[in-house]
Amino acid sequence: MTTQFTSSPLARTLSRLPSSSTHPPSATDVEAFRRAQRLAFDCAQACAAEMRVGWTEGRTAKWMFGYLHDHGVRSYLHKPIVAFGDRTVAHDDQWEPPRGPGLTLKEGDVVILDCAPVLEGYTGDIAYTLAVGEHPELDRARDFLTDLRAELPERIMDPATSATIFDWVDQQIRGAGFQNGAGGYGEHVMGHRVYRHGKFFTNHPASPPEKVFGYFPSWHSGGFLLNNVRRLVAPEVLNVNHRGLKTGVWAIEPHLRADGWGAKFEELLVVQPDRAYWLDDISQERIVIQP
Repeated sequence: MTTQFTSSPLARTLSRLPSSSTHPPSATDVEAFRRAQRLAFDCAQACAAEMRVGWTEGRTAKWMFGYLHDHGVRSYLHKPIVAFGDRTVAHDDQWEPPRGPGLTLKEGDVVILDCAPVLEGYTGDIAYTLAVGEHPELDRARDFLTDLRAELPERIMDPATSATIFDWVDQQIRGAGFQNGAGGYGEHVMGHRVYRHGKFFTNHPASPPEKVFGYFPSWHSGGFLLNNVRRLVAPEVLNVNHRGLKTGVWAIEPHLRADGWGAKFEELLVVQPDRAYWLDDISQERIVIQP
């Protein structure tokens, strides 16, 4: 499965529109985003330690909900996404939480745990890729993602690659022998901006009803969706069309496809006028699910 990403002149123009999201975050904001991200990673690591063969995607997502609730979270950018085996590929337009029990975990499966809690108003949107037992092919993919992650801050600051950073990442993924999984996401993104939410959307998991708005909006926070719509979406998503300013806070999530499985990382990247940096290196702690 190879997805081709087509650029739109209108979307490129809209992505350059002024947005309050491009304001550089304060030191206080950065620390608050870091706390939210750390909680999200703690959740994924704790969940991986508990998981065993026979768990379902639905059971795993419920466990993550419970952990985050016990740690003070009442709202999310999106509900936890748990994917086992073939669902980790992120087939076109199918990256979403499991419906019902979902798939059952088997020995050798690749697993992606993706959660986005809102803590004290700040979003921590992360993803971990791991496997049940040893998985040499996944190790190679994670080595590639580690190298990509190391280079991204410099590339996003370089005028030669900043405007077309999606194209650069796409070329790196394909050049390494993988396929780009961005086609699995709404707007075919490899990243999106994250926000500080007000009290209502911090304390209430308000999501649009599926029967009225469809499944995609139903697993996202109303606060996140309203922020996107209010800013006309294009400046807020990092896809093939984005040509605007990169300053602000982004959840970066390159997703690659291999043979029957996929892998990604997701974490927050802070882009200031003079530098870009990851909040920490927790995403690089490799863990496995015990078979």
